[in-house]
Amino acid sequence: MSDLIKYDYDSMDVAYDEMKRINDAVIAQLDVLEQEAKKVLAFNGDYVTNYEQKAQKVRDGITELNEVTIKRSNDLAEMFGDYQNTDKKLGGM
Repeated sequence: MSDLIKYDYDSMDVAYDEMKRINDAVIAQLDVLEQEAKKVLAFNGDYVTNYEQKAQKVRDGITELNEVTIKRSNDLAEMFGDYQNTDKKLGGM
């Protein structure tokens, strides 16, 4: 039947895992950069507060991205679960 869509569930899992891995790597690298920047800024008093405010905005953005990624993953898992049941009912077409 041409109106049925077949999904590759394993590929979706792999894609999510890869996105999560990259997201975690970015967060880890930003943590390293933050520690290095704090060392440099320690010599420049007034700039530390400005830097920390900007760094917090970056962290907030990353946290939001991570939360959205997890929410979308959960949404997809729920939807794919329904699709998998439909596939099984249709005989795995």
